Amino acid sequence: MTVPLSRQVGRLRVLIVVDVATTIAAALFMLGIYLMVLPDPHLLALTGLVALSGVAMACGLAPLERGDVRGAVVWWAAANWAIALVTATVATFAWPIPMLAALLPAVLATATATGRELVLYVVTSLMVCTAAILLGVLQDVTGLSAVTPPGLQSTILVLFTPPLVAMVGLILLQNSLRLQAALDTSLRVTNELIEQTEELRRSRARVVAATDRERRRIERDLHDGAQQRLISIGMGLAAATSMCRTDPRSAIAELDALRRQLHVAHDEVRSLAQGVYPPVLSEHGLVEALRSAVDRYPLPLTLDLGAVGRYPRDIEAAVYFSCVEALQNAAKHAQPTRVRLAIGTDQQTVWFEVRDDGVGFDGAVPNRASGIVNMRDRLGASGGDLRVDSAPGHGTLVRGTVPVPDRVSGRGGPPPRGSA
Repeated sequence: MTVPLSRQVGRLRVLIVVDVATTIAAALFMLGIYLMVLPDPHLLALTGLVALSGVAMACGLAPLERGDVRGAVVWWAAANWAIALVTATVATFAWPIPMLAALLPAVLATATATGRELVLYVVTSLMVCTAAILLGVLQDVTGLSAVTPPGLQSTILVLFTPPLVAMVGLILLQNSLRLQAALDTSLRVTNELIEQTEELRRSRARVVAATDRERRRIERDLHDGAQQRLISIGMGLAAATSMCRTDPRSAIAELDALRRQLHVAHDEVRSLAQGVYPPVLSEHGLVEALRSAVDRYPLPLTLDLGAVGRYPRDIEAAVYFSCVEALQNAAKHAQPTRVRLAIGTDQQTVWFEVRDDGVGFDGAVPNRASGIVNMRDRLGASGGDLRVDSAPGHGTLVRGTVPVPDRVSGRGGPPPRGSA
């Protein structure tokens, strides 16, 4: 999980301010010791260097104000490493304090850096930490540790070790909480992806089953309708051919009847083809196709059709057949007195609404009616969504949206207020 920049800047600002305050307090404390207890020039030099390191840490606040987290961390880390080495060299008895100061950048870098940059921070911190321990244990070049009273040494360690330990612990706690939040988010996203994958699998299975049912319906309609009629026309033509030699008048009458049957067969095939993909949809687009589809709608219908332009074939088909399905559902089940159909565009989506004033149903109960499932699958295949709002006695609103690319042609816009 990526921490928002503002939150990251805020946390780092607090840490730098606390570290600067601790460093300046240490410098003031050492200055007081120099003036009242131990007037050693090495202690005065160390006091000045500690104060300079605090100023260097404070310089990290300037890039932080610009949102430059990386620059702020570099300033702060360099100051901590420098003061750790200087303190361990001059005041060897205080080596636990520079050891902790050297580790601070590595702990913080786990939340602010990645890759090679993180490795560089960790390796440098470990090297400086090791050097601080070795300098504190193996040498006393300045002799400051030898002349500092043991009680004063213990007091310095007791005063300044806990704040550094607290800063290390605080950073580790924040990183742990951040990691836990990232893991929780990842788990939630994974579960959502699993659910979406399962729904996609079920949707594909339904699409396959619906395709098989549609293919069987077309085969049945062709076999029982147009095919039988064409066979009958073929037999009639054979009979008319025979009658042409013996009874021309009857043959002419038979041919007239066959021509009428041929027109009927033509109408049946055309109707069947329109159920698969209406020619008016491919030729003239959604608005004209829907006007044609509702020409014989059995209920009072208000049309509110915006200038939606042209879109890819799959998107137009998804919207068209979903609208037709919603209108058919309203006519079959809702018992309405009026139905309203509206389509339009909204930025990068095409939307439609079918509203009726019928009996409605409990919208809080998941509805798995085949019509709603079919619409949801159609729209989902194009990346769209379907929402059904209903309540007993208050009608039903079916609203679908489909994201669209740039229009093929035409201009879209909000639907007009009037009805067509």
